Amino acid sequence: MLQRMLFVPVVVLIAASHAHAMPASCQVDFKKFSDERQLALERINGFNKKRPTAQVACGAFNNLSDVETRFLKWMSDNKDWCQIPDDFVNQFKGANGATQKARGQICTAARQQQEGGAAAAPRGAPPPGAGIRLPGGAL
Repeated sequence: MLQRMLFVPVVVLIAASHAHAMPASCQVDFKKFSDERQLALERINGFNKKRPTAQVACGAFNNLSDVETRFLKWMSDNKDWCQIPDDFVNQFKGANGATQKARGQICTAARQQQEGGAAAAPRGAPPPGAGIRLPGGAL
């Protein structure tokens, strides 16, 4: 799943070639969203070096999803003024769809892990398989 996310920045590289045709105000906003998205992707790509907990991964994908959703809304709202090609918007929608799918899978796993951990070992109870500790001394 994370391997697929490594290819998502290609969409932004394609857009950079179209950025020169944009009015200056569009370029500023486009760069802001693009940089924010790149930071979110770099955080996720860093998971290849250090595996995160499911909760941390879920948070990172929630962040990426939020950034992409706001970026996509901006593109849709400003497509004509900023001269953003339909093909690019459609490619970005596809990338955002992949992010949404990955986020759903990762956050579902995080919830299941959290619920499973809470159900398996109530607070103060020994972990499953650890047995029960009996008091020492004379009975």
